[in-house]
Amino acid sequence: MHKALQPPRPRRVDDAPERDFLFVQSTTEVGGAERVLLNLFEASPELRRRSLIATLGFGSGDLPERLRLLGAEVVEIPRARLRQPLRLVGTINSLRRLARARRVRAVIGNGSHPQIVGGLVSRLAGTRSVFIVHMIHAAALWKNDPRDIAALKGPCDLMVAVSKSAQSTLGALRPSVESRYFYAGTPHRDVSAVEASAARTELGVRGDEILFGVFGRLQHWKGQDVFVEAAAEAARLRPAARFVVVGGSVFGLEPEFAERLRRRAPELGLGGRLVFAGFRNDVPRLMAACDVVCHTTRVAEPFGMVVIEAMDLGRPVIATAGGGPSEVITSDENGILVPPDDTGALAREMVRLADDPGLRSRIGAAAALRVRNDFGTDAGAATLLRYLDALRPG
Repeated sequence: MHKALQPPRPRRVDDAPERDFLFVQSTTEVGGAERVLLNLFEASPELRRRSLIATLGFGSGDLPERLRLLGAEVVEIPRARLRQPLRLVGTINSLRRLARARRVRAVIGNGSHPQIVGGLVSRLAGTRSVFIVHMIHAAALWKNDPRDIAALKGPCDLMVAVSKSAQSTLGALRPSVESRYFYAGTPHRDVSAVEASAARTELGVRGDEILFGVFGRLQHWKGQDVFVEAAAEAARLRPAARFVVVGGSVFGLEPEFAERLRRRAPELGLGGRLVFAGFRNDVPRLMAACDVVCHTTRVAEPFGMVVIEAMDLGRPVIATAGGGPSEVITSDENGILVPPDDTGALAREMVRLADDPGLRSRIGAAAALRVRNDFGTDAGAATLLRYLDALRPG
């Protein structure tokens, strides 16, 4: 008789291969910082080979599974909130043992909360600490969120910002720590004309109508209400205009904002002309369905993944000036920049693009060329690896 097949015995940490880099990731839900991580690990076999990712398990998303599908090694650590000191000690000890057992050279915090934990772990494990900065921090330390202050002032050997704008205040906030910047970029996603057309049909858009879209998690600072107000003005002037809002509340933040948006649309007379698509996993397909993509943050966006994703698909983008978008876009050349929180300016540019298909085509083509030449994920991953390899041993 054949013996019953037995499941493989779990490999002990001590038996696992050495890794150079330990990335600490707090949430399992996917926002901008998490998409950066996904894109980098998708692009770089070397980064996957030399790294492991410890997730602290906050949220209810599928980030660990998505990383594993890319071939990344993910270790799930029991979570502990900063206000739970005893459990937090256990989390930090688990990470310290992991870093030492795998002979990690650097612990990398992907954002402020991961950096608070990762910085402490790096010192306990005798490694270097790297903070990936996904925000434009206020130049006056006290104006920042307490978690950001803790991350900025905790153990750290290198701060790597996701744009020049995000790097701009780091020297004043932490002059003793080197700071660099890199553009993580976006992978190219092919969406066929058939797929884009099918998405338009699903959204109720006819062939002769102009579809404007806004993408991202629904929060006040992201400014989707600016888009809705501008949409009402553009709809009054151009009856062929249609609109879609793609995204939902992420990390449990501001669910009431989404409800206000949904109530406001019929008050403005948009009715069936504006669709709330909610959170979607087929964002490139919906972007490709749009004639114009808008990015309407009230404050400067640290980088703007949505902006370069839409540009990569050849879509003209109207974005809030400042921050990352102003580093990517030359206005009226490969996109359009408008002042923040300016409904009238946004509506005017929507109408201008609705009236000029040639302008949409020209800007869209230049946008795609800009992203594919300067914002590829291969180059972003290579730059990050170069910074990490330049760190002196602890």
